[in-house]
Order: sequence, then C-alpha cells, then structure tokens
Amino acid sequence: MTIFFSFIDRALLGALFFILLTRGPLFAACIDAKVFEVEAMSEQNGTVLLDVREPYEFNDCRIPGSINVPAATLQKEYGKLDKGATIVVYCRTGRRSLDACKNLDEKGFKKVINMGGGISAWYNTGRKLEGSCEGRPDFIYDRSGKVLRRKDGAVPPEPEIKGCK
Repeated sequence: MTIFFSFIDRALLGALFFILLTRGPLFAACIDAKVFEVEAMSEQNGTVLLDVREPYEFNDCRIPGSINVPAATLQKEYGKLDKGATIVVYCRTGRRSLDACKNLDEKGFKKVINMGGGISAWYNTGRKLEGSCEGRPDFIYDRSGKVLRRKDGAVPPEPEIKGCK
C-alpha cells in the first residue's frame, strides 16, 4: 500500500514540476531589466516605454519616445495600452514602476518589464533625456548595471537631476 501512495505522490510532484516549467514562475509579476537592455529594446517596434511618474515629473524630464500614465491613474487608464506589446515601465528610482508592473500583470499584460533604477539609472549611464534635465551624473553604471565607485572608494550619493525630480 505504501508503494502505491509513493507512486501517487511522485506523479503529483512530477505534474507540479511540469506545470512550473511550462508556465514560468507563478509569482513573478514582471521582469527586471538594466538600462542597456532597455535601450536595445526601445529600438524595436512594438516596445512601449511607460513612464509612471506624475505629469509634472514627466514634463520636466523623460526618456525620448516614452508615454506617461501616472501610477496613481494606471488602474483606470490601462486600457490605453496594447496588451500584446512589450511594455517597459519606469519611474524615478524603480519603486513605483515595480508596483505598476504588478498591476499590469494582474490586468493580463503578457510582457511587462521594470527598468531597474528608473530614470535616475538612465541618466547616470549617460543616455539621452528630453526636457529640462540639467547637471551631470555624480556616479555612473557600467554595462552590467554595477555602480562604478569613485577612486576614493566612497559610495556614490543618489544623483540629483535638476529639473527631473
């Protein structure tokens, strides 16, 4: 009798393993991507750069070609977005965009990507911005997304982008 239950247990575990392999992670709401990956994706047709910051933030400073749907209104305005598109979501540092990714995932969007570090990371890698963004990065990232430290070894401060709060 114990051999029979052992067989059933193994079969159930095998079925669960198969489901996990074919459906992907059950709790992953969106994929994280580094700035350089997002830059490459943004050059492809069908990719939408979605800025979920407030309109005053978007108007001051934004990634070229992006659209603005504030995180606070995304629940009501997600219908403006194409569910079949690759949507790269960003905010200032990546916190609001992560919540927005989860929200879009719950609404049935299939390919939602969170840009890690937000527009601050985009700025610090020297990528082009539109609007009244001024200043220069206090620190930069290498192509892998790792922060490059100053020669004195000090941890860099969070960047201050004038006109881009």
